[in-house]
Amino acid sequence: MGHHNHHFDGDPFANKGLWSPPTSAAKYLLRRDYAVTVYIAELINALSSLAYSYLAVRRFSGRMRKHDPLPVALFLVGFSSTGYHATLRQGPQFLDDMSMLFLGACLLQTLYSHGQTPAVSALVAAAVALGTGAMAILYIRSADILVHFSTFTIMVNLIWPRTLYIIYAGSSRPTREKVKLVLRFRKAAALIVGAFLVWNVDLEMYLQLRAIRHKLGLPWAWTLELHGWWHILTALGATEYVDLVRALCY
Repeated sequence: MGHHNHHFDGDPFANKGLWSPPTSAAKYLLRRDYAVTVYIAELINALSSLAYSYLAVRRFSGRMRKHDPLPVALFLVGFSSTGYHATLRQGPQFLDDMSMLFLGACLLQTLYSHGQTPAVSALVAAAVALGTGAMAILYIRSADILVHFSTFTIMVNLIWPRTLYIIYAGSSRPTREKVKLVLRFRKAAALIVGAFLVWNVDLEMYLQLRAIRHKLGLPWAWTLELHGWWHILTALGATEYVDLVRALCY
């Protein structure tokens, strides 16, 4: 996140797109905006963001339950991320970040309400809604991307321990079933950790990657759009995790 203040407007079409100039505070990578079409600022990032929505529909279509917000939240992550990367405007960026907080809130509410009485479940839902809402308001008022990053990090570190607790101690499942659930947890975690590694390489080596992409030219340069791979890997990991939580709690 330390590179969030790097902007670049030197490419021929950077300020000639339909949505130019970019107003997002999180436009931190040196990409060739509007290189393919004047209608989409970051083509690969916008298209790869659709992986969340595609996987939400493919995995959970026909398996929706009453009061089941998790697939909807996952779908919205893809929809809003596509809007942000297509425009690089501040409003869509807020929607993108809010969708991540919404997914995190849905996971927290589902996990921490599991096995509780209706009264406790209502308190959990209220606490999650108030906490998430307060941080969302603070983020929008400050436009500080680090507020969003910190909030989502806290959410993640509340989600995974509760998941393991439910697998190991929160149920009377047979050992064989617990082993299978742990393997599913590890698969989702490996995809997400791998995505973060790719994301950090993209952050730390953006100048070198940009130079290599320039030499390769299109379409081969697209294979080194690592933020696109971040979208695909996190979409796969998030889908696996949502499916795991639904298996544990529904």
